Amino acid sequence: MVASSWLSRLAAVSLLMTTLPTSRAESSWEKTTWQGEPAWASTRGAVRAVVSEARSRLIYLGAADGSQNLLNAPVPAAAPANRSDSPNWGGHRFWLGPQTRWVWPPPMEWEHSAAAGSETRGAVLILRQPRIDPAYPAISREYEWDGVRLRCTARWLDDDRPCFGLHVVAVDVPFTVTVRLVPVADAPVGMVAAQMVDPPSPLTLPHPAIKVDGDRATVRAGVKVAKLGFVSQALVIERPGGWKLSMQPGPHEGVALATPDHGYVSQVWVGDQNASLAELEQLTPYLRGDAAGRCASTIYLEATAPGKP
Repeated sequence: MVASSWLSRLAAVSLLMTTLPTSRAESSWEKTTWQGEPAWASTRGAVRAVVSEARSRLIYLGAADGSQNLLNAPVPAAAPANRSDSPNWGGHRFWLGPQTRWVWPPPMEWEHSAAAGSETRGAVLILRQPRIDPAYPAISREYEWDGVRLRCTARWLDDDRPCFGLHVVAVDVPFTVTVRLVPVADAPVGMVAAQMVDPPSPLTLPHPAIKVDGDRATVRAGVKVAKLGFVSQALVIERPGGWKLSMQPGPHEGVALATPDHGYVSQVWVGDQNASLAELEQLTPYLRGDAAGRCASTIYLEATAPGKP
């Protein structure tokens, strides 16, 4: 009886030792090539994530076999023709706000530069973006699976100016998203026109891209340009083939000050009939560094395969 029990425990341990490496290997980051660009890739279940070193960002999130990308990812990545040109590189962008400091386009290192370096630390992939413009701090990116979600974190050091983090996730059109409205005194309709210029543009309703139904609003791309802010919430969109993509707010690090856009920090940008993409966006409060001068902002991206709840 003792021998039988001991053999059963040994078999269980052997099974655990057999399955654990497979689980770790499935979630590890491995060097690869994506559309001719040096990249890192990791798979979790039916979902694959690819981070391009050439674009210094997550560029693919979708089917593990590469057949369905839930992100907008134009190929090839066109180089800017001049300093005012800003061709779309797609994927998961990250900027430091307010946008009124730099207007458009964003600094080159945020939008059109390869990573200055990359490495893995355990299950975390780290990209270091170059610092080209001394007016802004260097930014590093981290990607790591958190269950079925991909943690997407940006880190920077305080440069004596409060700023907020701005995640921008580019997706293909057609695009429709339904959001929850929470009215407050500064935003009685439960949403705001996100500020891109100073002074901010007011939100005028009715708007052809927005349909309000009680405490919900549906925003549709391909009608008229709009950039809208909503109370912090997960933004979920349907993608072709029965896939779904969810962008979820995550934590921030540093000392939080005021909040941009009246606290309506889950945002959406849609274009007119000429636009080839739409954007899901998430802001932090204005941040100053912690005791070590560090600031960070996180979102989670979740790709749900067809037939999954």
